[in-house]
Amino acid sequence: MKKKLFSLLTALVLCFLCAVPAFAEMPLVMDTYELFKPEATAELEQKAQDASAGHGVNVYLLTVADIGGQNVREFAKDWYRSNDLGYGEGKSGILFLIALDSRDYVTITYGGVTAFTDYRIAQIEDKIVPMLSDGSYYKASDTYIEMCADTLDFYAEKGAPLDSGNDPAKGWIKWVFVFVIPLAVASIVCGIFYAQMKTANEQTHANAYMPAEGLALSVVEDTYTHTTETETYDPVKDDSSSGSSTDSDGFGGSSGEKFYTVPLSLSHFIFLYVESMLSGMV
Repeated sequence: MKKKLFSLLTALVLCFLCAVPAFAEMPLVMDTYELFKPEATAELEQKAQDASAGHGVNVYLLTVADIGGQNVREFAKDWYRSNDLGYGEGKSGILFLIALDSRDYVTITYGGVTAFTDYRIAQIEDKIVPMLSDGSYYKASDTYIEMCADTLDFYAEKGAPLDSGNDPAKGWIKWVFVFVIPLAVASIVCGIFYAQMKTANEQTHANAYMPAEGLALSVVEDTYTHTTETETYDPVKDDSSSGSSTDSDGFGGSSGEKFYTVPLSLSHFIFLYVESMLSGMV
């Protein structure tokens, strides 16, 4: 009887263990700093899942307090490896780290991710870092995920990573500099000359156009002596693609920097001061 009971309990335990995953999969949005409210974290998590779906790349966001004096890029790498992040066997993914107390940030990629070129990563950081400095952390996080989604969609559609040579945003800027701005400048100049010409009155006699002191003609001669030729080596520069640079350990991304808080306006400072005084009185 005891053997049967033991066998039954063993079978139940085995069934329970089979039903539970071997390990809990890490979320894509890892808000260890508890920067966002739970509902905001859930929204970002869903957006990150949508951005990652179907691309074989996981889009991660990580918030921490500080990096303990470590290099921010190495800290992000250690976190990525120790938490076994990444999609599939290649562990493919992109991670943006925000260290709130030490004001550090960095973007890293892993797993042979070619959709995110150095050019595109710089674009993403240039867009969201000012938001971090302004304290708009949710907006920065949401924009990061959105730009990652656009990058992966572009790669899936075009079969090539978004880079300096095929960036649609640079197309209209090029036309603005080539045609629109010169045309605007030419129109302004012509308008000025036309306005000046309207002050002149047409004369009926040629003498009216002669200066009062008359004309003084002089002869100028140029004598040819020699010709000087200078050759300068100017190699052709190919900036059609910046590509993706990676370390020997397979990680790519940015080197990492610090973001700085924008100084508070006087009204904002007074508001925070009054709020702190009132909270201290409670």
